[in-house]
Amino acid sequence: MSFFHRRGSSGADDGPNAADSRPAPPSLPPVDPAVAAAEVQAAIAALEQGGIPPKAQARLAELRQGNQTLFTSDLSVAEFALLARVGLRPVSQVMGSSVYHVGWQGMPGSYFGVGRGAYELTMLSDAWNQARGLALSRLQQEALHAGADAVVGVRITWGAHDFAPNSVEMVAVGTAVRTGSAEPSPSPVLTDLSGQEVYNLLSAGFRPVGVVGATTVFYVVPQWATQNLTSGWGSWSANAELPDFTQALYTAREVAFGHLGEQARRLGAHGVVGVSIRQDVHTREIDQNGSKRIDLIVQLHVLGTAIIETSGAAGALPVKTNLDLSV
Repeated sequence: MSFFHRRGSSGADDGPNAADSRPAPPSLPPVDPAVAAAEVQAAIAALEQGGIPPKAQARLAELRQGNQTLFTSDLSVAEFALLARVGLRPVSQVMGSSVYHVGWQGMPGSYFGVGRGAYELTMLSDAWNQARGLALSRLQQEALHAGADAVVGVRITWGAHDFAPNSVEMVAVGTAVRTGSAEPSPSPVLTDLSGQEVYNLLSAGFRPVGVVGATTVFYVVPQWATQNLTSGWGSWSANAELPDFTQALYTAREVAFGHLGEQARRLGAHGVVGVSIRQDVHTREIDQNGSKRIDLIVQLHVLGTAIIETSGAAGALPVKTNLDLSV
């Protein structure tokens, strides 16, 4: 029997041209170009102010109305069950994003008067940090419009695209949840911890107060000895550490963790847990008077959840970090 044949109520096969008694699905109303253009302009205006598009606001606001029972989330079954045990109910999957243009950045070592060593490319560092801030802010705004008290399992991805040269992108995604309190939180708390980790954290007498993160980008102009080892005759010599490059990694890490600690202190946190480190290293070949040298560009992203102790806390404790190194 052909897959296009179906058996009717009388038991006879209905051919492909047989009349279908089922009602036709409703057709979508035509799109008014003027209305569509107005919606795009309204969305751009909201984004320019650091907000989210009005249509997203309206869709999320519907979740606050009445007895909303249908939700979407990226929680696993185990995460959902554990969060339910501590009174957290999923509301919706939420997202925040930003594609950010990077301004002009001069490269150390490409002009006279700059010595050898590690230099932060502040224009690049600032672009990454501002893009992350916008993405997390929009994630929080979506949670607020949905009437959520927190967002769990926040994941941030970053990158760059050929269609937008000299730009960086940050995308934050998570699941908005409610605590069951009568009044929604005026500022939903963000955490990149999983449902299981949130359960364990609350069970231990701690609670998250926000996601903290920082990015630093450093450019390394190597010393003569390092140049010789990487691109000169020294590359054929015995094993040797490249101290310029090693020191640059330490410097980038110290700067990034300094920013992370500052953010945690502003939140009144006692510590930062689940800190992840992603390190990207690129080389840049420079032609200097007919000879080649290899410069290094180190990009370091750190992210974690700031927490406070909810019982037995005796004043502010030093900000500590629990590292989960992953590349």
